[in-house]
Amino acid sequence: MTHILSVDIGQSGFRVGYDGSLIEEGKAGVVALTSPDRVSSLVDLIASIAPPLPADTSVGVGLSGFVEGSDAPARIASLLQDRLDARHVIVAADAVTAYLGTVGTVPGTATICGTGVASLGADGNGALRRVDARGYLLSDLGGGFWIGQRGLHAALDAVQGRGDPTSLAEELPALGGPEAIYHDAMSSVPAPKYVAAFALTVIAAAETADRVALRIIEDAAQEIARTTAAARIGSGPVGLTGGLLQSPLYTTAVERAFEAAGIDTDGVIVRPDASLHGAWILATHPEFSRLAFRELIAEKEAS
Repeated sequence: MTHILSVDIGQSGFRVGYDGSLIEEGKAGVVALTSPDRVSSLVDLIASIAPPLPADTSVGVGLSGFVEGSDAPARIASLLQDRLDARHVIVAADAVTAYLGTVGTVPGTATICGTGVASLGADGNGALRRVDARGYLLSDLGGGFWIGQRGLHAALDAVQGRGDPTSLAEELPALGGPEAIYHDAMSSVPAPKYVAAFALTVIAAAETADRVALRIIEDAAQEIARTTAAARIGSGPVGLTGGLLQSPLYTTAVERAFEAAGIDTDGVIVRPDASLHGAWILATHPEFSRLAFRELIAEKEAS
């Protein structure tokens, strides 16, 4: 019997499963794998969480911060294979595990709506198109960081008299006020985590019909629709995953934005927690993943 360790790591959290069951989750995340230290820290994190593994274990990892052309994913796969003594390790962009966990193995498009945003379109014949996935400084348009940042902008502007009144301003004292917010936002590590947390406050305000918060959510949904449309190759279903989709208001706004943008779908599949299952599929079907997503995976097999 082959055992499966599945790992899903985003910008502000992680989840680990073993043989299909969740065994650990936490707040640590990865923003960008831009140095050997960050690669080592990520491997240390996964190794510290993983249970003792039988020699026939396969490991599937869905990873935020996966950059084509970088050697970091291949180094992660190699280091994990050594550290865990696993039979096979396959590391993929989180867009791949999002795709597998929602759309599955058919042509279509999948979009992550979490702290960050990435969308992946595939035609089933090896053609791929990944859109956004550029990080919080350059995009992540419509995701948790984007919403939280705009919510904080609006709240601070309302306090300083340069923006429209909003109930979001009433939430600032709980964060310590403008000076504390400035300090915490500038010094938080990882950087998106603090700002993205305010996205939940924006969604809650939108649910009470706060006009400023509603406008932020509607704008976010339009950004998700633009990203999804840009990634789309041909037809097929659209899969949506990520923590923001736990909000019915946000999910409905995205679906309305799809309709307004004229995105032709064979159905919208909403599974907020799909990426961990996608990592399990990645490890159980490496031959399919290699064929369909070769540009966005790295792997290491025991010799």
